[in-house]
Amino acid sequence: MGEKSPRKLFKERKNRIFEAIALKEPDRVPISPMTTYWPMLYKGMTHKEAMYDLERSSQAIIDTALEFKWDTAPSVVVMYPVRAFDILDSKLWKWPGAKNPDQRVSDNSPYQFCEGEYMKADEYEEYFEDPTSYVIRKLIPRHYGALSGFKRFPSRNDMINGYMAMLGVPLTFNSPEFKASSQALEDALKEVQIWFQKGIESMMKLQRLGFPPIFAGIAQAPYDVVSEFMRGMRGTMLDMYRKPEELLRLIDSITKPMIEGSLKLSILPEAPLVFIPLHRGADGFMSDKQYTKFYWPSLKELMEGLIKAGKFPMPFFEGKYNSRLNYIEEFGKEYPGKIIAWFDQTDIFKAKEIFGDKICIRGNVPGSLMVTGTPNQVEDYVKKCIEIVGEGGGYILDGGVSGIPDESKPENVKAMTDACMKYGIYKK
Repeated sequence: MGEKSPRKLFKERKNRIFEAIALKEPDRVPISPMTTYWPMLYKGMTHKEAMYDLERSSQAIIDTALEFKWDTAPSVVVMYPVRAFDILDSKLWKWPGAKNPDQRVSDNSPYQFCEGEYMKADEYEEYFEDPTSYVIRKLIPRHYGALSGFKRFPSRNDMINGYMAMLGVPLTFNSPEFKASSQALEDALKEVQIWFQKGIESMMKLQRLGFPPIFAGIAQAPYDVVSEFMRGMRGTMLDMYRKPEELLRLIDSITKPMIEGSLKLSILPEAPLVFIPLHRGADGFMSDKQYTKFYWPSLKELMEGLIKAGKFPMPFFEGKYNSRLNYIEEFGKEYPGKIIAWFDQTDIFKAKEIFGDKICIRGNVPGSLMVTGTPNQVEDYVKKCIEIVGEGGGYILDGGVSGIPDESKPENVKAMTDACMKYGIYKK
């Protein structure tokens, strides 16, 4: 028999993934590793080169996919649009090669998120009174230094102020500060468009080679949005005690827009999975009572909204979620075969015992094992995952800490892949 065509491979791989999501036994346990820099580092690039040269990064991903023959291909869009970040003077990230030295890390370091108290504790009412005005005039200028001119953007009151609006609004738009920020935004959007187009081209090329995308949509837990992009972790945690009603109202105001925004981006029919990285709901971040009140309801609403739109939420439970498994189980009872629970450090074997045949589980080869372990140790762990978590179907093999860590040994990545092919066959 000759080699299978890319079209046939694409169909087989896609079916393998979606049969696992539907809690069935495919022909084999699917392997779908998430990666960030690993393919590029594996092909000899630096972190800086990976971010600023998307053509080479895309080729590195293609070469890696063809070599390892996984069931999905990683995405190049995890290399964020740093040229746009440079233009906007983004304060939200530090990355290799950044023009602003304050936002720069070394050429061989990964990008880092920069949390801050971008919304002050006494600004809740200002936000509630006019969220659009607050975001434009306060939040965006704090996120992006080059958009400081938006502080002068007319408020709602300015624009309905009769004859004064006729004079004040045009003068604001004509100010040097506002013009400079508007030009920076226009230039940055051009770079984002180029970045997005290169991402689509890379994804389509991989599909033509037989590889479905790992996902094509992303969302965040509303609590995490507040904690990371607005109040900061410290501020949000204090608000659970000092301003609980305001915090809940803010979270609620974000939930519906998060659903709508995610659906706008998740438009590829071949990839209805929506990645939801979770950061602040893990064990130790808050009590179970606080999780029930502040974190879970909006996350549940988000996932329900995605499911109703025909999508499959794929929450990544970063850290340990052993004390939250009952919430996930209850959701699985209501929506069996509709979500993919991707675990990092959670006891994946306990999760399988609790979930049974209600939820597809993804993960969780430990990052420490991929970086410091031996191929035999990796093989043994993968074998255990397949035998226990993969029993009866509903399992997708991946790494724990956001998939394959950047520092993973190539021989361990190969061992993980080979073990899946060796032990993952379902006997019909």
